[in-house]
Amino acid sequence: MRTSVDDYLLVLLRTMEAIALLYAILIFFYTIGWYLLKNNSPVTNIPLTTVSVLVALRNEKSNIENLLHDLIKQDYPPDLFEIILADDHSEDGSADLIRVFIEKNPLFNIRLVSVTGTGKKAALSEANMLASGQFVLVTDADCSLHPAWISTMTGIFRQQEVKLILGPVVLEPGTGFFGKLQTLEFMSLIGSTAGACRMGIPAMANGANLGYDRAAVGQLGDNILNHHFASGDDVFLLHAILKTYGKRSVAFALHEAALVRTEAQPTVKSFLQQRMRWVSKSRGYSQAAIILPALIVFVFNLALLSLLCLAFFFPFLLAVYLLLTMFKFMIDYPLLSGVSSFMKNRRLLVWALPLEFIYPVYVVFVAVAGNIAGISWKGRKIT
Repeated sequence: MRTSVDDYLLVLLRTMEAIALLYAILIFFYTIGWYLLKNNSPVTNIPLTTVSVLVALRNEKSNIENLLHDLIKQDYPPDLFEIILADDHSEDGSADLIRVFIEKNPLFNIRLVSVTGTGKKAALSEANMLASGQFVLVTDADCSLHPAWISTMTGIFRQQEVKLILGPVVLEPGTGFFGKLQTLEFMSLIGSTAGACRMGIPAMANGANLGYDRAAVGQLGDNILNHHFASGDDVFLLHAILKTYGKRSVAFALHEAALVRTEAQPTVKSFLQQRMRWVSKSRGYSQAAIILPALIVFVFNLALLSLLCLAFFFPFLLAVYLLLTMFKFMIDYPLLSGVSSFMKNRRLLVWALPLEFIYPVYVVFVAVAGNIAGISWKGRKIT
């Protein structure tokens, strides 16, 4: 019987080694991609194009005015861009606040649209149908923008002649420990997004900061967004563009002025609900290049968590767990270091090691719960 247990443990350890190796290869691949990215220089010798900025919002009265101020302070010619705000049945007076803002700023082309459908995807689809710009930029109502955001994102679009631009997003951590961990974890997502894009296998996108060729996307049809999933307007758009136009049609905007800022979630509950909502769309993934990396990350974190649990019965496994956690830390750190330097937030790196011990629990819980549990978001129950 003892020999049988030893055999099982040996198989477990060999499996862990294989999983750890796959994870190391994946993150090394992303890290190389990040460091190969070149900072996008502003373009000055290419004719300007018309731009439509789309914002889907629901109950954003406390945030939307700040975003609108950022938009009217953009250094892009006001006569070349429009702002379309798609109100998804707000109940907090957001629409009234926006109407007042529009009246006070008649020199800017700002339109408020009351969405007939339900959800962010419906809001963006309806806004996109009204858009007239050659280039479309999408951001969220709770974001803040650099004054050169439009000109930088549009400049990269004009210079590289791609169909989709993925933009960087940073979470403002606030003062608490939880906020700092969120920001650091989110940096890893942005670094992976950028690195994968540079290496020719774009796998992720963030709807808080992206831009696309309106004509190119218009040819894909509205069904590409998979409206039966609560989230994924960004990733499903990426998938459709890759399928139709190929990997060279997507670029990442590595420039400080392209960086969009948003706030970290205030509570653990809201954070988990947000991440579960993001994960829920994974059931709609069909491309191996998207599924495989997510599976490797999930399995490695599940294996780490399993090791920790088994260590209560086989104490020597605690040393294996700690060794593999340190191994993961050394693999993750170079990418986190590069992204934190770009975002001028290297002081957060002191929390990188503590995050490694928390991350497996969070990843496993969110991955499982996001696919089986009901989710509440902005006052609605979604599935």
